[in-house]
Amino acid sequence: MTTENNICQSDQIAAFVDDELEPAQRLAFEQHVGGCDSCAAELRAQRTFMCELDTALAGRFDLEVPPDFAKVVAVHAENDMRGVRDRAEHRKALRYCIVLGLVAFALLGVATSRAVIATVQLFFRAAFEIISLLGKTVYGALAGFSVLARMFRRGLIGDAGLVDLAALLLFAFAIGLLTLLISRYHRTRVLD
Repeated sequence: MTTENNICQSDQIAAFVDDELEPAQRLAFEQHVGGCDSCAAELRAQRTFMCELDTALAGRFDLEVPPDFAKVVAVHAENDMRGVRDRAEHRKALRYCIVLGLVAFALLGVATSRAVIATVQLFFRAAFEIISLLGKTVYGALAGFSVLARMFRRGLIGDAGLVDLAALLLFAFAIGLLTLLISRYHRTRVLD
């Protein structure tokens, strides 16, 4: 039935029916089908199928579609689906909606909390800068007062005259003015 040259190739049956084989291949296939009963039966089945398909497609299709066909289908679909869903399915759907809503709120909360945390950090950073500025100002004022107090004590105890006292007061005024200018500079820097 099958030899080395006549091995059954089922893919050639469809190509033979569709007339897609080369002349040499067609001749070899026809010789093979003459001696192979299974390939001959498959070839007859394929030809019968093609004839039936041609007959079915050659006929005219006259389907009358009512003008409100879409509405009729929609109404039937709605009526057919009522009662399919029971209370358990509604509860399950409600649970899913609640879970999805909570997840959405959590994600929104995380996104907003980052902004809130950044704002709080900025507030505490500004507060720390102001406290630091006040601490430096108080320290500078106390150090200046200490220096002035020593100089004033030396001036009063020593044989300093009115010129030394005026220089001391001018020095104290300069220290106070410098402290005021430094604090204003730091205050504007923190606010910016």
